Amino acid sequence: MVIWSLFDGSGIMGLPWAECGHTVYCFNASSGNHGEYVGRNEHPLVHHIDMWIDGDFAEKCVTMNIPSPDIIFAFPDCTELAVSGAKHDSHTSLASVDNAKMVQKIAEEFGAKWMVENPVGKMSTAWRKPDYYFHPYEYGGHMHGREESFHPKMPAYDGYTKKTCIWAGGGFVMPDKKPGPVNIGLFWGWRWLGGNSPRTKQLRSLTPRGFARAVFLANRED
Repeated sequence: MVIWSLFDGSGIMGLPWAECGHTVYCFNASSGNHGEYVGRNEHPLVHHIDMWIDGDFAEKCVTMNIPSPDIIFAFPDCTELAVSGAKHDSHTSLASVDNAKMVQKIAEEFGAKWMVENPVGKMSTAWRKPDYYFHPYEYGGHMHGREESFHPKMPAYDGYTKKTCIWAGGGFVMPDKKPGPVNIGLFWGWRWLGGNSPRTKQLRSLTPRGFARAVFLANRED
């Protein structure tokens, strides 16, 4: 399978696919809001493409000879949309809503499964209600607890709360929840990380690894 992961500088979402022989393309602009990612996931089958994602994105991919996707994941910038961001940031634009709609349009054109992820917030009213919700700890059971920690305050097993919305279609399967043994009952990224540096934004927006693994298991085509 070919996986496209948009607005993805970490490579977390596609890594389980690459480890099982699928080809992953992660698209993200290093000059964007989150900057160039530190410690991104590297794998021979994960290709990081540094580019802006705009209205002619799909056409650009064709000219770059990037294979058509079987599934598309997208993580539009959440600082302009999240309830948490509204408390801490001054973003008022809803460009991410247009990006989410674009992802759905591209996926439908390719006949691909698709999923858009964003923290609970304004997208629900600016676009439509989410199809699913989850907290990271609810998929911690897909982790062994010895994964590298991105920050000293980040709990093992993605054991924290952060209400997250999923919009999906094209046959995307939302995985059953499998909670891990840890839940600290709060989002460590807001409790212990201050400021709005690119690195802080990266840490706050990391894809939960247990969720990424669960999505792979639910949507792979053996």
